[in-house]
Amino acid sequence: MIRVLIADDHNVFVEGIELLISGSRDIKVTERCYTAQSVITRLSQTAIDVVLLDISFPHIEDGLGLCEYIGLTYPETKVVALTMHDDASLIKRVVKKGAKGYMLKNTTKTELLQAIQTVHNGKQYFNESITQILLNDNPKTRRPTAGTGVKPNLSPRESEVLTRIVQGLTTQQIANQLFVSVKAIEFHRSSLLMKFGVPNTALLVKTAMEMQMID
Repeated sequence: MIRVLIADDHNVFVEGIELLISGSRDIKVTERCYTAQSVITRLSQTAIDVVLLDISFPHIEDGLGLCEYIGLTYPETKVVALTMHDDASLIKRVVKKGAKGYMLKNTTKTELLQAIQTVHNGKQYFNESITQILLNDNPKTRRPTAGTGVKPNLSPRESEVLTRIVQGLTTQQIANQLFVSVKAIEFHRSSLLMKFGVPNTALLVKTAMEMQMID
């Protein structure tokens, strides 16, 4: 029996994933965690084979840190990122942190069960959509370094977020204006830092202005 821990801060989503898995004879959800700290606590108390991890809860950097912690502390426990983010640079970061699989939250039951079985058997799992995203990624436009003068390729939403960051708005204010969650804005902010090749918001603003990417 493969023992699964679901780590996500949305109760409804956790229940939905558990329902998908419930019909399997070989896989069982034994733990449900809604914070990073609860994941750490549960792993110290019970044996888990596979963690289904929402990489962006409560912040992307926290999710990445948790993924790395699990891999280093419990090498027999495999992590599958189960998230809404389809950014190639983030997928690569998650894999570098030790995740053995990466899936989007709109995955099918068949793919989910296959992913759990695959990583439990010691292999990596990426479905067709994730594989295509990685194949289509262009490092020259996706991951420039500061000072090269190469303008990163931004999505329309990233451009909207960047404009508001330059205006000095807080994450909460940007989320309110764009009618999205704070978590979504945090993801776009992290993605912008990666694409511009800068470590903080101050350099992001400076670099964007130097590249004349702000009207």
